[in-house]
Amino acid sequence: MSIYWFYFSDTNTDPGDLAAYLDKKEYSLVSTNHLESLHKQLVENQTSVLFLKANSVYNVYDLCQEISVSYPHVYVILIVPDNMENVKKAMNMGASDILRASYTNEEMREAVQQAIRFMEHRSGKGKVYAQLPKENSAVLAVCGPKGGIGKTSFTANLAIAFSKKGKKVAVIDANIQFGDMAMYFNEKPKRTIYEWVKEAYGRTNYTIDQYMLQHPSGVAILAAPPRPEFFEGITEQHLKTAIDEAKKLYDVVLIDMPGYLSDIHMSCLVQANEILLLTANDLSVIRITKLYLETLDTLQLKDKVKVILNKNTKKQGLELSKLKEIIDMDIYSVLPEQGKVATGAIATGLPFVISDPRNQLSKCILKLSEKLAVKEEPEQAVQTNKVKRRFLIST
Repeated sequence: MSIYWFYFSDTNTDPGDLAAYLDKKEYSLVSTNHLESLHKQLVENQTSVLFLKANSVYNVYDLCQEISVSYPHVYVILIVPDNMENVKKAMNMGASDILRASYTNEEMREAVQQAIRFMEHRSGKGKVYAQLPKENSAVLAVCGPKGGIGKTSFTANLAIAFSKKGKKVAVIDANIQFGDMAMYFNEKPKRTIYEWVKEAYGRTNYTIDQYMLQHPSGVAILAAPPRPEFFEGITEQHLKTAIDEAKKLYDVVLIDMPGYLSDIHMSCLVQANEILLLTANDLSVIRITKLYLETLDTLQLKDKVKVILNKNTKKQGLELSKLKEIIDMDIYSVLPEQGKVATGAIATGLPFVISDPRNQLSKCILKLSEKLAVKEEPEQAVQTNKVKRRFLIST
């Protein structure tokens, strides 16, 4: 496939190492500082990638919007002064990617590789995907009121357990600023929710599974953005749509939630059929768990909650009956403390349900996957805007 590469600078700045790198990739870069010439080139070439650097004659964001509206086929990479970097604004103006003016060679190479991947992906947009939409998908939100409670490890292994039962499973990393779900599978995703929002959101030619990491276990992962600041471009509606799209393709959709609550994550809880709340037999964790449950009760979401007691050690901590009394909830499942097993799995990037399925912890999670029956989606009791309003009042 032919890709046409263009570089525009309103100050006629030399593209530097960019031209040399593209030349090594057997691409040629056309450089110009004349807007009329650029327009002519973009009209004639339908598979174009444009590096746009403008901060003297033109405002780079305004020019990006003009080009993206006039030529929606163009993949625009903004090159902006370091003090003007604004990912959310760039996305709103139609940019496909953004580079700081002081970009490193590695950042430049990654931007080029991502542009190539996108163009190759788009060239196959006429493919027909024969998957039939799922009708009874289950959405399970996995929460933990405190970091270090084992929430992400639990989510990864529960996903594997469902997959072993023949379910088609997706995991959405909803910790969109610092999520590391892919690491638990020893994978470095080429595409994340960030690329899905930029390239595919609102477009019928793209399915969300094309932006998911496909693990050999059969689990698909919609990973968190590659850089923390990219989370600003992801909205509540984006995440809501991602869950809806995943439900069409997968039997089980697991949402790995962060330890805090926000409007975006409240929407995830509303969409979930069940909320799996991890806690530990530790007074500080129990106290926060109780507050978390009280908040969910205020939002009329407590009925969805199933409390999972993680890292439980016999003869340590409170009696289970006392724990139930404090949080005013039954304990749905108890997972034993297996620190070495869990730590080793994280270090190797191989979930312990795969590497050590006979371990007591693995057996408990496999049993839990059987207990969590996939049911028809119940009628949502609370609308998102109502939940948000109650959430603001309660805080």
